[in-house]
Amino acid sequence: MWYYQLVSPYDLTYYLLKLPLCNSNFYGVVQSLNPIIIEFFKIIYIDFFPISVIGGIGFYLLYKKDLLKSDKIMIDIALGWIIAGIIYAIFIVKAPFQVGAGQDLINLHYLYITTRPEYEIPSLHTAYSVLIALHYVGEKHKIKYLFIALGILIPISTLITGQHWVVDVMVGVIFGYLLYKIPEKYYLNIYCALNALAGAPCKNCKKI
Repeated sequence: MWYYQLVSPYDLTYYLLKLPLCNSNFYGVVQSLNPIIIEFFKIIYIDFFPISVIGGIGFYLLYKKDLLKSDKIMIDIALGWIIAGIIYAIFIVKAPFQVGAGQDLINLHYLYITTRPEYEIPSLHTAYSVLIALHYVGEKHKIKYLFIALGILIPISTLITGQHWVVDVMVGVIFGYLLYKIPEKYYLNIYCALNALAGAPCKNCKKI
């Protein structure tokens, strides 16, 4: 986050390490799985997370032409980023690989241009993948099974690759669910405001 150099967040790592499963024993087990499984989850983490987010929006935006639905997802993601940014400005937690509890199986340091490994709680990989999955639960198209599956696999991948703690993932699931449950009237207000600015007709605005 851009403000990382402007604030000094409180480090909660010491307290987190006292919680169950937040230790080297847990990561010793999950990171000793069959190498094929490890590689599978590395691909899930690196490649399928952006597919989940971009594809989740793109399906409704480009294929179904459902602008309201795609706007809902984008607003959820933007709001999640803002709220998470505020949380990260208040407190941080070091990643498992930073304290020797697990190995960094991703090691993509160029990602730290836009984020930092201390931005752990909530796990946005988890929150966004669960959020997308929830938006697709009621979808009739079979593509929903892909996004629902990613909503399960991506959180698991954050643990196996040593990027997040179990607590981060649990909080991420709750965070994603809360974003999903934002009342629809707020989406409609934003959606109709954008249509009004663009001078475009809005068939959904009468629902407000």
